Amino acid sequence: MYTAVLIKGKTYSVMGHVFLLNQEKEIEKKVFQYLNGNEFFDCKQLDVPADDPKTDEPVKEEEEPAQEAKTYTETELKDMKKDGQEAVIVDLGGDPSEFKNEGERIAFILENQEQQEKTGE
Repeated sequence: MYTAVLIKGKTYSVMGHVFLLNQEKEIEKKVFQYLNGNEFFDCKQLDVPADDPKTDEPVKEEEEPAQEAKTYTETELKDMKKDGQEAVIVDLGGDPSEFKNEGERIAFILENQEQQEKTGE
């Protein structure tokens, strides 16, 4: 079994999971591998008894589409609350504390979405 705790920022959304600051969440191995080493998270692998049937379950393939990053429009971003914008910034690899206002957050998101589309990430 794997767990992750968001230790920086307010919210973080990844692979179908929404993390809130300081709330521990049970995650799959794939999510653990993605988040482990991320400075925004404290990830742990807990020892699971050998007879636990959960350890033998394969990762569900239907979870794959959650990895695709949504491309937000400026209007969608303006309609979002600050927490939502900060979650998108974290998903794009930014630090929400670096931005003073909504305009800076939106500009960062739009610019970085564009760069990721060009690089195919």
